[in-house]
Amino acid sequence: MLKKADIVLLILLLLLSLLPLFPWGLPPSACYAEIRLDGQILEKIPLTGQQGVQERPLTITQAGAQHHYLIRIEQDTIAVITADCPDKICVKTGAISKPGEIIACLPHKLIIEIKTAQ
Repeated sequence: MLKKADIVLLILLLLLSLLPLFPWGLPPSACYAEIRLDGQILEKIPLTGQQGVQERPLTITQAGAQHHYLIRIEQDTIAVITADCPDKICVKTGAISKPGEIIACLPHKLIIEIKTAQ
């Protein structure tokens, strides 16, 4: 049979095993949005600490045709507000803010991805 001391020891060991899961004193990673067109980096936009609302027009030329986007950067998030692509999936994706999240406009091969500085 288990004694009180055995149970306390098991609980203590269980709590100690979970300790590495908590981010003790680590500063949050600086995030930025990387805008790529057909695999080439067009722009890197810092998102961490972004204050206010900033809207940026983006015009790309592919095969002699111009494509227009309006990108909104607001409080650590980025979103495509308007686009002239036929399906508008990039607009429907909404705002993204976490590393690894992606906004994709496949007809025009435009990718916006959140990355960390690490």
